[in-house]
Amino acid sequence: MGARGQAMPAALKGEWRVEKVVARAPSACWDEARGRELVGSVLRYQVGEMVWARAGSEVRVVVPEVLTRRLSGRKFLEESKVELGAVGIRAGEVMEFDLQHEDADVTGATTEVPGDTVLVAGVNRIVVSACGVYYSAVRAGR
Repeated sequence: MGARGQAMPAALKGEWRVEKVVARAPSACWDEARGRELVGSVLRYQVGEMVWARAGSEVRVVVPEVLTRRLSGRKFLEESKVELGAVGIRAGEVMEFDLQHEDADVTGATTEVPGDTVLVAGVNRIVVSACGVYYSAVRAGR
């Protein structure tokens, strides 16, 4: 199914805690040490914006639209060079939310915003990526 635009999806709204690195793409631009820096940070998704918070700092990114699409395991592998199973998703397909926004310098290393592409891994678990590093995040308070 092709991508379609919408407001922030209800399944994504709320606060998510980045728990661990689950995979790295072969072409990842961050090494292992740099990738671990996002572990423990918090992502908040709300109408019109996402917030990325870590170590006493917070970055807000305006999100006017979210594109949604279903990806087969094969399509995800083609695009990311990582298998769904490697990121902890055992299903044959996954729902992806792609948050549309202006480029931002959040990490000082790239204009990519951590958490702006989200794979739904379960009711209270998502997988996000930055620079080819994939992270498991859980809904805060769970």
